Amino acid sequence: LVWLLAYERHYRQQILTALRANHGRAASLGGRPAAQLVFCMDDREEGTRRHLEEVNPSLETFGAAVFFGMPILWQGLDDESPTALCPVVVRPANVVREEVPDALATAYCQHQRRRGWRLAWRERLHQGSRRGWLQAALLIAVVAPMALLALLLRTLAPGRCGELLDRWRESFDRSVAGSLQVTPGKDEAIRAADADAPRRGFSENEQVARVGGFLRSIGLTSNFAPLVLIVGHGSDSRNNPHLAAYDCGACSGRHGGPNARVFATIANRPAVRQRLVDQGIVIPETTLFVSAEHNTCDESFVWYDEAQLPPSHREAYAALRRDCATAARRHAVERC
Repeated sequence: LVWLLAYERHYRQQILTALRANHGRAASLGGRPAAQLVFCMDDREEGTRRHLEEVNPSLETFGAAVFFGMPILWQGLDDESPTALCPVVVRPANVVREEVPDALATAYCQHQRRRGWRLAWRERLHQGSRRGWLQAALLIAVVAPMALLALLLRTLAPGRCGELLDRWRESFDRSVAGSLQVTPGKDEAIRAADADAPRRGFSENEQVARVGGFLRSIGLTSNFAPLVLIVGHGSDSRNNPHLAAYDCGACSGRHGGPNARVFATIANRPAVRQRLVDQGIVIPETTLFVSAEHNTCDESFVWYDEAQLPPSHREAYAALRRDCATAARRHAVERC
């Protein structure tokens, strides 16, 4: 009993002391926040938010369901078919596809060809090591030294090994940056969105309703910072039967980065902001919405559409990236 009471008192003192030391801390700063960040309400994001506000008290964080009020069928450049990114009880009626700008069409064709080669050879090696006793034995004998080296690297230096593989894959595939088309074309704009026949993009009325409704739901309707970071999340796993459990629940157990990109793209549209004024939400021209995805496995961030960042926000954006990296490192140490 004495041990239990001592443990409970120690835990209680830690919590109450921290609360007392930080009470009114954000309010005492006053003025406009340096940046505002919207994370998932997932408990894995709580530590990152806490460390962010400790690293830079002028940052303000919010929690939300990280499909960001944007139930979509998403299809990236390398995706074979659209994927639903929304709660499982919702049937999305809007399709958003990543598109290649005309200037990058040739580079994209080259990327598709090189990526196809890589995946085809990977499949051949995988199947070749399983089928046919002679072929499999010869292939294993040839590949075994490299496989052993890769196994040692993954065991002794998993982080560095992962970085090397990612860099090699990127340099070989030569990926290109796609853009988003969030507004339907003229031929589709007159057609209502329907789950049985999803329409491409969101109409302007839908965009205004979804952005306005989401901002009101998290209490961000005034005092906007120069940068508002919309952060999706997901997790890397290898041979994990519970893979979906580590990704975003609000996105049907998938990554929420595309939803963040879609929301930021729509929230930056002048036509949407102009109509939000009628709802009492005035977003200054100096406020820019940006998007990222937080990997809750290795505490890394993927940043989207950086090429579209105006010069006026680049310094603040670089500072925000540094703060996020510092908070992620501290959170990783805490988790360890």
